[in-house]
Amino acid sequence: MMDTMTPERKLSLDEIKKLPAWAAEMAKKYYSGEATHFLLHNNIFDLSPIGNGDRHDGLRTFLHSELLGNKNIVMYNRSEGLTFVTDGAMREFQRTAIAYMRVQDPLASAEKLKKIPKDPATVLPLLEQYLFHGKQAALIINFFETIIPASEMAYLSHEERNILVTLQRWLSKLQLLESDNIAIYITESLADVHPRLRENSRLIKVKIPYPDGDERLRYIRNFLEKSPEVKLEMTAEQLAHMTSGLNRIHINSLLKTAVVNPDGLTYEVVRGKKKELIESECVGLIEFATPKFGLDSVGGMDRAKEFLRNIANTIREGTLDEAPMGILFSGPVGTGKTFLAEAFAKDCGLNVVIFKNFREKWVGSSEANLEKILNLLQTLAPIVVLIDEADATLGNRDSGGDSGVDSRIFSKLANFMGNTDNRGKILWILMTSRPDLLPIDLKRQGRCEEHISLFYPEGEEARQQIVDAMVRKNAIVHEITDWSPIIKNALPLSGADIEAILIRARRVSRNAGVKLVRQADLDTVAKEFTPARDETAVEFQTLVAVRESTSRELLPEAYKHKSAIEINRRIEELRPLIV
Repeated sequence: MMDTMTPERKLSLDEIKKLPAWAAEMAKKYYSGEATHFLLHNNIFDLSPIGNGDRHDGLRTFLHSELLGNKNIVMYNRSEGLTFVTDGAMREFQRTAIAYMRVQDPLASAEKLKKIPKDPATVLPLLEQYLFHGKQAALIINFFETIIPASEMAYLSHEERNILVTLQRWLSKLQLLESDNIAIYITESLADVHPRLRENSRLIKVKIPYPDGDERLRYIRNFLEKSPEVKLEMTAEQLAHMTSGLNRIHINSLLKTAVVNPDGLTYEVVRGKKKELIESECVGLIEFATPKFGLDSVGGMDRAKEFLRNIANTIREGTLDEAPMGILFSGPVGTGKTFLAEAFAKDCGLNVVIFKNFREKWVGSSEANLEKILNLLQTLAPIVVLIDEADATLGNRDSGGDSGVDSRIFSKLANFMGNTDNRGKILWILMTSRPDLLPIDLKRQGRCEEHISLFYPEGEEARQQIVDAMVRKNAIVHEITDWSPIIKNALPLSGADIEAILIRARRVSRNAGVKLVRQADLDTVAKEFTPARDETAVEFQTLVAVRESTSRELLPEAYKHKSAIEINRRIEELRPLIV
């Protein structure tokens, strides 16, 4: 005899409006009959507000209490197997599953019928019967990416192909649309899900975002109301602003740290903990940077510094529509591209992250890593993103025999960089000595709009400015009265070369038992110093930087009046000589 079913309770329009935006989107599409299969992704491990928001719990509890009402909810993942929210859900599942198994094996014992394995190949057919023939059924599959890997068809096992076909059949059936049943799949990264599933038009992808400033503030206030003994060095509003990029679980960890810390929650603790939390979640993918020096600490490059100061002032003043989407720093090795970029980032007054190499050899891993990085950048905005050796890190549209991974990664990254909604919020700074290897798609207006090329210092005055800056930067104590061994040196010295000479001279003096850098030691070191570089490569890098610059005013005098034809001809002459 069938269980007596209670009528399904549907959320009212007012109740839907009170839900988080992502949940409201789900409810509207489900109740309108537009969709019954949903894939939740991104911030899936966070706490969600329950009821009027005075308490929080995990995603599955939120789905049960706020969205699915009195449905018979069955949950599945590879580790735990099947779990049931209520006894009614268990009975409803057993009813459909046992009927199916009896058809498959009429001689099966009652004990065998009740024993259900955990592996998806056995469980999915039973779940299919439940989902398409049960009453008021809701299926939640967690860690959906583990059911079928994001791999090429040729690498899938026979069993995995069967699973893939099963799931594709689920999505193509119209039967579920005509019932009150629903299937919800959960994964952290879309890229980890097999493309034939994630790209199916009947699977509605719902991104659960990290909490915004208002949501973080509500959570912080709610925590402080329950734990009034927590001491904060800042206001709740300031803490909400400082915790951009963190979810509620992170913030909960921060606030609980303050409970046991006699000094409470200080600015230093928040900054350190935030860096630790985000870098641990994106281990090896990004790194927080804290530039120590601003543009005033950069020696020489007066025209480039003035140009960058104007941009930094624009950003600090909040004139977002005039801020560039990105800046490309190019120039030969040793010209201080990284140092100048970090100094500029400090003057912008924004948080700074360094974009690491996110590529891995496993299929789907590189796309998943990039997706995680881009999602994080949006939650951390406003932010400056530094990418050194950009030509190697970002790649291009050429798939290179990797099943199109590079092409897909490049397309996703290029689209994100060109999103004008991020203007003034995410500032990309690319650095490379080979801008000719960067695809034009990334260098065009709307992505990297300003191209600033750096060169070796011209003239004695420029070299002296770099000497002074390097002495300050490295805290070099000296008794030097004559810097001519450096500023009048016949070799073409870069800023890195000048710094190397100063560091070596200090080491020679200290080895001699002298605390001050002596004149004689500087003279000797400067005379013996030989730059470790290929002059042909340096000339090539200089010429491609000249060609790349979007401001003729920033070029050295020797190149300001050379024609593009002349520069391009010399570049092509040198190209075969460059390894």
